[in-house]
Amino acid sequence: MHSILPATTAFFLALSSLQVWAADLKSLIPGLYGGDGITLAPPSGPFPSHVAHFSVDSAAAINQLNNNIAAQIAVFPFPSISSGLAFEFNPDLGTFLKTPESLGPIFAERPRTTGAGKFTANLSFTSFEYNKFEGNSLNNLDAIALHDANILPPSDVHTSFELDTLDLRINLGIKAKILALAATYGVTDRFDIGVLVPYVWVNMDVRSHAQLVVSPGNPFPTAHSFGSESPDDAAHGSASGLGDILLQAKYHWLKTDTNNVAAAVLVKTETGDANNFLGTGDTTVRPYLIYARSFGAFTPHINLGYKFNLKTSDKNAIEYALGFDYGNERYTVAADVIGSRYTNGSAIGDNIINGALGVKWNPGFAKNLIVSANALFPLNNSGLRSDLITTVALEYGF
Repeated sequence: MHSILPATTAFFLALSSLQVWAADLKSLIPGLYGGDGITLAPPSGPFPSHVAHFSVDSAAAINQLNNNIAAQIAVFPFPSISSGLAFEFNPDLGTFLKTPESLGPIFAERPRTTGAGKFTANLSFTSFEYNKFEGNSLNNLDAIALHDANILPPSDVHTSFELDTLDLRINLGIKAKILALAATYGVTDRFDIGVLVPYVWVNMDVRSHAQLVVSPGNPFPTAHSFGSESPDDAAHGSASGLGDILLQAKYHWLKTDTNNVAAAVLVKTETGDANNFLGTGDTTVRPYLIYARSFGAFTPHINLGYKFNLKTSDKNAIEYALGFDYGNERYTVAADVIGSRYTNGSAIGDNIINGALGVKWNPGFAKNLIVSANALFPLNNSGLRSDLITTVALEYGF
C-alpha cells in the first residue's frame, strides 16, 4: 500500500499540472457578442438619436441561463468508492479469503467493508454529453435580450422603440470525460476509509443566432436593424484538470448473514476549478445510512443521507439510492434508482432522479480482479441532463 499511494498521487498531480484552457468556460455564454450586449445599426429619419443597444448584462436572460447551466455542469456522477471485493479472515487457514457473495452495486454503496488491512484500487472512465436542460434540447435554447430603457423618459420603463427585443437562439454542446482513481483501505474488519481522485476533461461549444422582434407597441417598426454587428456568434473552449476529490469513511454497524447496516460519511472537496467546470466550487458533507438484505443471490439495498453544502444551505439535499444486486462472486447485475432533492425546492435542478444499470465480472484467471460496466440515464427532466452516461472500471484487491 505504501508504495502504491505515492505513485498514484504523483500520477494525478502530474495530470493536474497539464491543465489547458484559453479562457474560462464559464465566460463563453456571457461573452457572446463581445460580452457588452448587441449594438444594431443607428436609426435614421425622425427617430431620436441613440445607440440601438440590447442589453446582455447580469440581469438579462442570457446570463441567467449561463448561471443555471454553470451551476450544474460539474455535478458529475462518480461510482461508489467502496470496493466490490470483501475479505474475511479464516482462522483455520490463517489467511484472508474473499467472501462468497455478490460483487455489489456500482453507483450505490453496500454495507460490507473490505477487511482489516486489505487494500483495493479502482480505475474508472466515464464519458457523456449533456443533451437537455429542464427538458429542453441544448440545441435550441431561448434567451431574450432587452433594449436599454434609458433612451426615452422615464428611464426605468421601456417605451416606444425600446419595446423591441432580440430573440437569441442558443445551441450548446457540452462533453465531459472523467478518469477517476478510487482506493479503499480496511482499517479494521468493520471500518473502511476511501478516496476518489478524478481527472476531468470538458469541451464546450456555443453558437447563437439573434432575431429582431419588433414590438406591436413600437410606433416606429423600422427603428432597428442589424448593421456591422452580425446576428450570429460562436465560441469554443476546453479545459482539463483535477476535479473535486471525494473522501469517505464507512463503519459496518450491523453484520449478519442476511441483514447488514452501515453508517458512512462522504466529503466532496472543492479542489476542481469551478470557473472551468472541473468542480462545483463548494464543499459538501453527506452522512448516510446503508442497508442491505440478502435473499440468497438477490440483495436489495438502500442508501439514505443528507448532503450539507458548507457554502450555501440553499443547496442542502436529501440523497438516496434504492435498488438491488443479483449474482455471486463471479457475476453480478446491479440496478438502482438514484436521486438528489434540494430541501428548499426552489432552484433549477432541485430534483434529480437517475436510473443505473450495470454488470460486474470477476474473471477466473484473477480472483481479486473485477471488471464492470454501467449505464446511467435520466428518469425525470429536472436540471441539466445527459441521455446516457457510460462508465467502465477495473478494480483490484491487494
